[in-house]
Amino acid sequence: MTYSVYLSSYTVGESSYDHLGSVCKPYGQKVALIIGNHGYHQAQPYLDEAIKDSGLSVKKTLYYGGECSYENVEKLKTAITETEIDMIFAIGGGRVLDTAKFVAEQTAKPVFSFPTIASNCSACTSVSILYGADGSFLRPEFLKEPPKHAFIHTAVLVNAPVKYLWAGLGDTYAKYYEASISSRGEALNQALTMGVNISSQCADGIISHGVGALKANTEKKINEDFEQAILIVIVTTALVSILVTLDHTPDYNSGLAHAIYYTLTGMPEFEEEKHLHGEIVAFGVLILLLVDGQKEEFNRVYQFNCATKLPHSLEELDLNAQMMAPYLESITQMKDIDHNPYLITREMLEKAFQELETINNSNL
Repeated sequence: MTYSVYLSSYTVGESSYDHLGSVCKPYGQKVALIIGNHGYHQAQPYLDEAIKDSGLSVKKTLYYGGECSYENVEKLKTAITETEIDMIFAIGGGRVLDTAKFVAEQTAKPVFSFPTIASNCSACTSVSILYGADGSFLRPEFLKEPPKHAFIHTAVLVNAPVKYLWAGLGDTYAKYYEASISSRGEALNQALTMGVNISSQCADGIISHGVGALKANTEKKINEDFEQAILIVIVTTALVSILVTLDHTPDYNSGLAHAIYYTLTGMPEFEEEKHLHGEIVAFGVLILLLVDGQKEEFNRVYQFNCATKLPHSLEELDLNAQMMAPYLESITQMKDIDHNPYLITREMLEKAFQELETINNSNL
């Protein structure tokens, strides 16, 4: 069997954009920007100066369209092919970056990422998550490689809204628990072994640095916790994702926490616009650990969620046990748990939700 693995490369720091010339010039000079309508304006002053000093030139600036959808990708492909450019700069949050990565692969252009929030690993992954025009999840599109390079500007990220890093912490530690459980008891190949082993830092690092990172983000002052946390969210998680999805399946890259997420966001009564992806997944990890019987790890994550105000109860997601009960069976049908090492039943979930409620009531 022959296969290729393309891993992420990145520059991090307050002067990371100063490296544009040395990193990007080998690919040409003419640039198209694909941007969102929020974070780009935070990055723009730094980026404009860096582009001017690098000798690169911006030939077109394109708005990503408001959603990472096939329709927007097609429009951007047309705009890119009508302009003589050498490379694409993707600047924004996860859906902006995912859109630009997919456009870059479709147009055979190198893409460089400039994340403006630290809520996800899109800046360094080789997958784009596609949504319908209405914002509903469709499917992942696996790409040949991640962006050529990610420029992680700490001053841009520390000035981003705190809620994005906050949610990113939960989505990041989920990577370890889902990968380690889904791979349990298996004889893994080299790439999977490396990915699962690296994933431990997604939990250990976030729980070690998360509280301090949120403090830095709140005060808009970079500290060591902040830098370490954003690197774990953006880079470490991406490396895990790349290594455990080489077969283009979610077998080792998802699990019960995400099955709960997709079930909750599919409930008509759930107010998805009020809650971020990583926030919901963080709650799902608590159920996952109770179902799996990992009491020590549950206590560690529960205490972290309490310290960071990540959700540890249905009430914090504007739900209750009565509203949840009809959907427990739906969770057991989600494809995210097809590769779990044991069958997850409705009874297991019912017991875990009740146990979590008991724990919460005892801590009042």
